[in-house]
Amino acid sequence: MKKKFKIAKIILALIIVIVLLCLHFTIGENELGPSNINTLIILPISLVTYLLISYNLYIKMFKKLKKGQIFDEVFLTLVATIAAFCIQEYVEALAVVVFFQIGEMFEEYALNKSRSSIKSILSLRPDVVNVIEGDEIIAKDPDEVEKDTVFLVKPGERVPLDGIIIEGNSTFDYSSMTGESIPVSLNENSEIISGVINLTSPIKVKSTKEFYNSTIAKILDVVENATNVKTNSEKFITKFSKIYTPIVCLLALLFSVIPPLFLGIDNPEVWSSWILTGASFLVVSCPCALVLSVPMAYFVGIGQASKYKVLVKGSNFLELINKADTIVFDKTGTLTKGNFEVTNVDVNEENCSYDKLSELAIYAESYSNHPIAQAIKKVKNIEVDKDSLKDYKEISGKGIIVTYQNKSLIAGNDKLLEDNGIEFNKSKNIGTIIYIAFDNEYCGSFTIKDTIKPTTKSALVELKKQGFKNTYMLSGDNALIAEEVGKECGIDHVKANLLPLDKTTILEKILAESKQNVVFVGDGVNDSPSLIMADVGISMGGIGSDAAIEASDVVIMDDDLNRIVSTKKIAKSTIYKVYQNIFFAIGVKIAILALNVLDSFFHFGLGSYIMWLAIFGDVGVTVLCTLNSIRIMLKKY
Repeated sequence: MKKKFKIAKIILALIIVIVLLCLHFTIGENELGPSNINTLIILPISLVTYLLISYNLYIKMFKKLKKGQIFDEVFLTLVATIAAFCIQEYVEALAVVVFFQIGEMFEEYALNKSRSSIKSILSLRPDVVNVIEGDEIIAKDPDEVEKDTVFLVKPGERVPLDGIIIEGNSTFDYSSMTGESIPVSLNENSEIISGVINLTSPIKVKSTKEFYNSTIAKILDVVENATNVKTNSEKFITKFSKIYTPIVCLLALLFSVIPPLFLGIDNPEVWSSWILTGASFLVVSCPCALVLSVPMAYFVGIGQASKYKVLVKGSNFLELINKADTIVFDKTGTLTKGNFEVTNVDVNEENCSYDKLSELAIYAESYSNHPIAQAIKKVKNIEVDKDSLKDYKEISGKGIIVTYQNKSLIAGNDKLLEDNGIEFNKSKNIGTIIYIAFDNEYCGSFTIKDTIKPTTKSALVELKKQGFKNTYMLSGDNALIAEEVGKECGIDHVKANLLPLDKTTILEKILAESKQNVVFVGDGVNDSPSLIMADVGISMGGIGSDAAIEASDVVIMDDDLNRIVSTKKIAKSTIYKVYQNIFFAIGVKIAILALNVLDSFFHFGLGSYIMWLAIFGDVGVTVLCTLNSIRIMLKKY
C-alpha cells in the first residue's frame, strides 16, 4: 500500500511539474494584481508540492547528519533545490526532487528485478520439520532439530534436512538443487540432501546433520552473503564519493559567491546567474550514477549467475574470473563422472563364454562395496547365491580369492594371477584391468574406467574461446589413464600420480608462473587446500559436501562444466558494463559542468535550461546506467 501511495504521489508531482512548466514559459511573467503569476500561483503550488514530495528526503538527511554523515547525494540535491528557490527558479527546484525520486524508484525496481533469481534460492529454506516422536508427528523449527532425529517427508514436500532414508522409497526432484531435470529414485539406506522435493511416496528420514550444517543452510549462507564482499571497483567508488562530495559542495559555494564579487557585486542578475550555476553544479555532481550503478551491475551479475545454478560468494570473484587466463582441473568427479564403468570385456574363448565370465566376476565381487566391484555387478543382472561361496579372502592391493562351486575363483590385477602361477594374456587396454581365473584357468578380463562427462570436451573448447589460454589437469590416477583423459578432453598439461599435497605444490608453481588469475576446479573434498589457494576456487558436483561450499569461492550446483563457461561470460559482461557506466557517467557530468561554467562566463543563452541539463546529468545518467546494468539480464550465457 505504501509503495502504491509513493508511486501515485510521484506521478501527481510529475504532472504538476509539467503544468507549472507550461505556465512558467507561457504566462509566468504576466501580471496578476500587484505581482505576477510566477509569484502568486507557481511559487505556492511548487512549494506545497515540494514539501509533500521531499519531506522523506529531509528526514533521511537529518538522520544521517546525526550520525555525522553530512555529504551524500541527498544532501547535494536538497541544497541545490533550496538555492533554486532562493533565485526564484521554483519549477526547477521542484523538478530536481521529483526526478531524483523517480530515479530512486527506478533503481529500486531494477534491484528487485535482479534479486528475483536469488530469492528463488532463498525460498528453498524449510519452514518446519515434521519430527516423529512415538505415534505423534510434531512440526518443529529446523533450527531446533538435532542430529539423528527421525522425521517424515510427504509427497510434494521439500526435504528439510540432510539424512538417510530409513523407511520407504520414492522419486525426488533435484532440479532446484543440482539442475538435474530427470527425477531421481532413492530407496532405504540412500543418502538424501536437503532442498530436494519428494514426488511420489512418504518416507522416513534420519537426520545426519543439524540444520545450520546442512546442504541447504550452507547454500543459503552463500547467497545471503554474496553481495557483502566488495570488488576493487566498488571500494574505489565508495571512497571516491566520500572525498568527491565535500569538494563538490565547496566548489559550488565558490562558483556561487566569488565570480559575482568581481563581475557585478551590486547586480542581482549576476548573483542569480552564478547561484543557479552553483545549484546546477550540485545537482549534476551527485555521484548517484556511480554509487548506485556500479554495485548494481555486480549484483545483477551474481543474480544472473544463480539462474545458471552457480553460486558466486562475492562480486570480487566476478572480477577475478574475468581476468583469469589459467584453469586447473581435478580429474575424478570434475572432468569425469566419478562413477566407474566397464568399458571393455575380453573373453578367453578357449576356457569360457561371456555369460560364464560375467557370472564368475559378479560372484567374486559379491561381498565388495568398492566402486570397481559395483561397476562389474552392473554387467549382468544375476541373483547371487552366497551360500555357494566359501573361504572369501581379499588380498590388499591385488584382488579377491574365493571358493566357488568348490573350485578356486580369482579376480584381481596381473600381480595376483602371477602370484598364483596362472598363465594369462596381459591386456593392452588403458584403465583398471580386473583379470578372472577359475579352477586355475584364465577366463578373461574386464577394463574399467571412470568415464568422461558428456559436457567436458565441449566446455573446454568454449573455455579456451573465453580466454583461458592454459589448461591443467592434476590427478592422483596413474600416468597412462591421466594422459588418456587429458588427451581426450583437450587439456594442455597433465600431472599424474599426485597426492593432495602434491597438487598444492604444483598449483603454487602455476600461480607463480601465471601472469593473470588462476582458477582451480575440484570436487571440494580432497581438493579443499587447492580450492582455497587458487585465486578463484570452483567446486564441481559437490553439493552434498561441506568442503565444497566452505572452501570454494564459486559453487556449481550441478556437474555441468558448461556452468563455468556461463560464469566466465557473465563476469565479462558484468565488468564491461561496470566500466561503461563509470566512463559514461563521469564523461557526461564533466561535459555538463564545463558547459555550465562556460555559459556563466560567456552567456550562450542557456539560462535556466542549465538546471534541466543538470537534472539529466544526475537522474538521467543514473537511469541510463541502471538500464545498462539490467542489460546483463537480457543476454543468454
